Amino acid sequence: MFEQYQELWLKTLQRLSLDFDKSEFEEIFKPVNKVYKIHKNLIYIVAPSQFHKSRIESFHIKHVVRVLNEVAREFLDINENFDVKIITEDFISNDATVPINAIDPNMNNLYRHNLKAIYTFENYVVGPNNRFANLVSLQVANQPGKVANPLYIFGGVGLGKTHLMQAIGNFIIDNDPNKKILYVKTEIFIEDYVKKIKNKTDIEFSQKYNDIDILLIDDIQFLSKKEQSQLEFFKIFEKMHNENKQIVVTSDKPTFELKDMMDRLTSRFEWGAQVDIKEPDINTRIDILKKKLASEKIGYEDVPVEILEYIAANFTSNIRILEGALKRVLFYATMMNKEITLDLTKEALKDVIPEIKNMKNTEIIEIQKAVCEYYNISLNNLLSKSRKACFVLPRQIAMYLVREIKNESYPKIGMAFGGKDHTTVMHSIQKIQNLRIINNQVDEVVKTLMDQITSTC
Repeated sequence: MFEQYQELWLKTLQRLSLDFDKSEFEEIFKPVNKVYKIHKNLIYIVAPSQFHKSRIESFHIKHVVRVLNEVAREFLDINENFDVKIITEDFISNDATVPINAIDPNMNNLYRHNLKAIYTFENYVVGPNNRFANLVSLQVANQPGKVANPLYIFGGVGLGKTHLMQAIGNFIIDNDPNKKILYVKTEIFIEDYVKKIKNKTDIEFSQKYNDIDILLIDDIQFLSKKEQSQLEFFKIFEKMHNENKQIVVTSDKPTFELKDMMDRLTSRFEWGAQVDIKEPDINTRIDILKKKLASEKIGYEDVPVEILEYIAANFTSNIRILEGALKRVLFYATMMNKEITLDLTKEALKDVIPEIKNMKNTEIIEIQKAVCEYYNISLNNLLSKSRKACFVLPRQIAMYLVREIKNESYPKIGMAFGGKDHTTVMHSIQKIQNLRIINNQVDEVVKTLMDQITSTC
């Protein structure tokens, strides 16, 4: 990701500013602040003049490279060694090659910025549960449109399907920045199609979905019963497949279990390869926790292995919840100003150790009524458009609980809450997720309601 290397160089400059007199740094290094491209671990840095280029290369290049690699290990958390080449604008004007990892300023952000940089193959923990899925995904990323098209990835909630799908996109765009890659959730695709019909925005829809090289579509099961949306997606699928453009699909179930879906669509999902991701075993879960500690800049050797084993043994079916449990322990230790021990871990997690409960049968209205009863407000107020604080927080918590308990799509949750837009639902759920980490009171309310609702299942 180009932005990542640009930020790496800026951080390197910050570190270099500590090694030189202020006047020398501002004269020689400060104007050299732009990355042109990255090719085979060689980072091309643009100097404003031949003077700057010669001065750095003659006297400081070894020091610059050493500092950059130190920062890379801290900032990128990688052990590869980079080299630096200082260039001028003359080099750029005569460079006939396509800048690898460079961003085309004319490329619509739509095709790049909805991929999360953290979702890479390097950050994906591989175990017996996902090894084949990871292997096939790597092959697809290396040869898009040629190996398995479409690639259909299925598995339960929170097992890493989205991570693997976006890793494919990030890998492709790292190696060919001119590729137009679109990642989209199925519920957003449906909403875009509805807008196209209602507002007659055919051109806008066509530009988004037809002018792409790679389509990554998440949670295809939400196309169920959406006949017109299925037909539109079928047309896009046919066009892309005929042009050997890669399609990657995720779902919570294999193709033969998809309900209320066109046969000709599900049959096409079987043209390429189907790979599944199962629940990780305990060793893989421990590895996931170690990777999470590294991302938090905490060495796993600083956390006793018995703590990781305890968390991994109690949180088995959802990676997001597994990582959330670790974050809760780290936060709890920080707030209590105590060392991370097994006893502290048990104390932090005593109210959130998951129990095996059949939550899927809970109706949305039951969740809404439970929240209303807890906050002593009417159902009309919960579903209203009122922005009063006494209604907004309960409404957001109710949406969060519906998503957690029933795994409903954002549009469906929005409809159940008085026709709210999917972006409002997404914002509400994300806000409660964040509040649960930093606000113990909100976390307690959510746990209380979760226990109350699931105990009646």
